[in-house]
Amino acid sequence: MAHLGHPTTKLVILLVLLAASLPGSAGVRIVEMQVPPVVQVGKTVHLACRFDLEGANLYSLNWWRGSDQFYQFSPSSPEPIIVYDSPGITVDRRDSRQEVVVLRNISHASAGRYKCEVLADYPSFEKHSEITEMKVIDVPSGPPRLALSRLQWSPGEVLRANCTFPGARPPSELHWYINGKKISPQSSLLVHPESKKGANDFVSRTSQLTLTLRSTHFTTGGQATLTCEATVPGVYRRMAKVYLSLPGYKTAAPSLKLYGTGSGLRGGATLVATCLVLLLL
Repeated sequence: MAHLGHPTTKLVILLVLLAASLPGSAGVRIVEMQVPPVVQVGKTVHLACRFDLEGANLYSLNWWRGSDQFYQFSPSSPEPIIVYDSPGITVDRRDSRQEVVVLRNISHASAGRYKCEVLADYPSFEKHSEITEMKVIDVPSGPPRLALSRLQWSPGEVLRANCTFPGARPPSELHWYINGKKISPQSSLLVHPESKKGANDFVSRTSQLTLTLRSTHFTTGGQATLTCEATVPGVYRRMAKVYLSLPGYKTAAPSLKLYGTGSGLRGGATLVATCLVLLLL
């Protein structure tokens, strides 16, 4: 029998160790873990953990949120599915199985770092785990509300407008646009909301815009569009618009501009309108 110190024996041992470390060699590995990065409050979530045992049998598949284990699947056990109590975790036992775990009624307490752990059966008992994070958000209940003192403005005037955005967690990103072009953030001020009692409360926020108007802000028809937008990246994007005009202009139809103020034409404005109609005829 070859001695352990023999060069040939050393070479064989080295080759075995090298083969065991190469990709594709026998061993447990998770090939895909699916945990949504962002989830809305109240939604249902499907967690998936797909693995390759390289020919071995599965002893157990375990799910953790932080340091709390909340799910275990053991195919050879008399009770294959075991659910453990964990704050913010509600497992749907009926729809959960080996590779998919269903969580109902997601809340902010459900957020955290999720770990899937796969353990092979005897004789190796090898295991592999992957970790990923899930955030939980409150989506605003409606669109933003835009308010300003009037709709007719002249170049050189300082326009002041407020846009109130519904509460969200995390807070919405707030942006202003004029004629579709983004206004510099330096032109607006975010009003800090008053705090509310209760850990689960979240409040609306108001952005105050101060903008010196220029003639270039208005089209040849004397029109301008002011827009405020609220976004929660990936899940929410809503906006509110108002249509501004130069004094003496109003929009009667999308493609027709009439001179005059108010809802009717009076005096000289009536004469001008009559002349325009006759010219068109």
